[in-house]
Amino acid sequence: MMHLSQKLRIPVSAILLFVTVVACLPSPVDAALVPCGRSSGTAAEMAPCTVCHIIVGAKTVIDWGMGIMTYVALAVIVAMAIMYIVSAGDQTMMGRAKEGIKASLVGFAIMLLAWLMVNVTINLLSATIDGLTVSSSGFTFSCDTSSNASTGS
Repeated sequence: MMHLSQKLRIPVSAILLFVTVVACLPSPVDAALVPCGRSSGTAAEMAPCTVCHIIVGAKTVIDWGMGIMTYVALAVIVAMAIMYIVSAGDQTMMGRAKEGIKASLVGFAIMLLAWLMVNVTINLLSATIDGLTVSSSGFTFSCDTSSNASTGS
């Protein structure tokens, strides 16, 4: 006879696989990682890459990773909640479910703190990097390539 936690492995694995597949679907063609160095497009897209563009590209990767990790954390919390509900009073299953939820929340909090530290660092660097502009909210970065685009260099 199969134990209940063994029965839950298949649905939990299916949920995690679905979340991973959806998160890895290709993005639109215009959503380039680094907004420079293209062979065709607008003058700003064809401008040579600078440190500013690399920072904007890194920020894009970080935001993408945050999105995936958010879905993974939610999937783990849902799976552990289901495990808690179907434990039917089994103390070991309830303990594992509680530990899983706690670990997921702690990991998500650490991820948010890391994201905040990276954004604060980029905000501090934006004063010293030419062309890097920060939005009023402080969490969106862009490069001003108008001087490069107008000269064609």
